[in-house]
Amino acid sequence: MTSKVFTCSPSTALLQVQQLMVANSISRLVVVDQDCKPVGIITRKDVINFLVADKSKRGIEEIKAEEAMSKKLVTAQRKAAVAKIAETMIKKGISSVIIVDGEGKLDGIVTKTDVTAWYSTTKSAFRVQDFMTAKTVTVKPSQSVFVVASLMAEHAISRIVVVSDKENKPMGIITEADMTMMSRLLKPAKVLKDEKPLVVKGAIAPPKNVYLLTASDIMTADPVTISKDADLTEAAQLMTKHRFSGLPVTEKGKLVGIVTKSDIIRAAAQQSA
Repeated sequence: MTSKVFTCSPSTALLQVQQLMVANSISRLVVVDQDCKPVGIITRKDVINFLVADKSKRGIEEIKAEEAMSKKLVTAQRKAAVAKIAETMIKKGISSVIIVDGEGKLDGIVTKTDVTAWYSTTKSAFRVQDFMTAKTVTVKPSQSVFVVASLMAEHAISRIVVVSDKENKPMGIITEADMTMMSRLLKPAKVLKDEKPLVVKGAIAPPKNVYLLTASDIMTADPVTISKDADLTEAAQLMTKHRFSGLPVTEKGKLVGIVTKSDIIRAAAQQSA
């Protein structure tokens, strides 16, 4: 488990939540009350989904964490088995389990990243193709960032592969981390009203260009890929080394699927059984 857990209060503004996630390269915050007892959890996906669905004209500095957080917490104690944690993640469709002490106070957290790091040290009995997802949601470089955000919310996914128009070769990848950094742009009315310059991947653009931003503007180019025939442990090692949540899977340079930490969790549950 990870003992050092980043937290916030229910009244913390989404802007501060975003800043904490970006500054510390984390994907979630545990929301605690004044007694340090968990009352919710807020992830990058929660932030993106809330901003996409929210019809108000508020800026993210006006929205509280309690509005976007998930209140359905899954907890365990530190002596729980890794296999049990993996099985719980699969059954509940979650990416982390909060660890509490005997008094119900926050003691730590186990995430898919933690389980993937553990799996990277094991001897796998599986290949990437055994667990990858063949049907991958993709976008073209010229498609709008708003299409990217909508697809992430619609399909409940954490990343989208940007592919070339004709050859279906991975050109880039857009993750929740990218969208979290760009979350201010998902409130275009606020951006236009404030008239502040946009900073996208280090480039400065006028606010009026918010509707012109495309996948190619925010993607990470030349993503690390893996062969479908590779050992699944290798995929876990690459994810751990580069701090990735997923890898495009290729065959002869063309995209044939994607393998994620969720797939590693499924393998961990089976391998540990």
